[in-house]
Amino acid sequence: MKNRNVKSLLAVILFALVSLPALAQNNDLNNFLSKKGYIAIKLNKLIIGHLYMEGTLNGIKGKFILDSGAGATVIDEKVKDKFKLNTAGGNDVKAAGAGSASLTARMASDNKLVLGDYKRDKFTLAVMNLDNVNDALKSVGIAAFDGVIGADILSSGKAVIDYETLTLYLQNTAN
Repeated sequence: MKNRNVKSLLAVILFALVSLPALAQNNDLNNFLSKKGYIAIKLNKLIIGHLYMEGTLNGIKGKFILDSGAGATVIDEKVKDKFKLNTAGGNDVKAAGAGSASLTARMASDNKLVLGDYKRDKFTLAVMNLDNVNDALKSVGIAAFDGVIGADILSSGKAVIDYETLTLYLQNTAN
């Protein structure tokens, strides 16, 4: 019995020694970025590997896939009214995405996006049909998403993605 307790204690100490450098490194990154004005946003990971987050758009909660390859933040046209998006004066633009080479998006301006403590006012985004994305997710048992956070937010927020801790860091900048 005593040997088992000693072995258990040694295993815990060994685990702590192996884990401490990684924890210190992550804490160092968080501290460094916090001093530079970055805000940490918790990410989640789907079973298929995509990262997503929850946030609010125009005060309404939503779920958004993080897509660094998407040139713009896009909201599914099916939830346009849910988020109070005004596309009446918006321009139609040609778009392309995974699974479709010719799509049309309508621009919606003057929106407010909040991801954790990161805030972006007077923000313009695209509204388009995201059936191809949501149908693919549904085929593997994942509920539909409201939209995609794209490179426009990531570049303006000088994004840093920490895959180990599933944390997105964005810097609040002047809108």
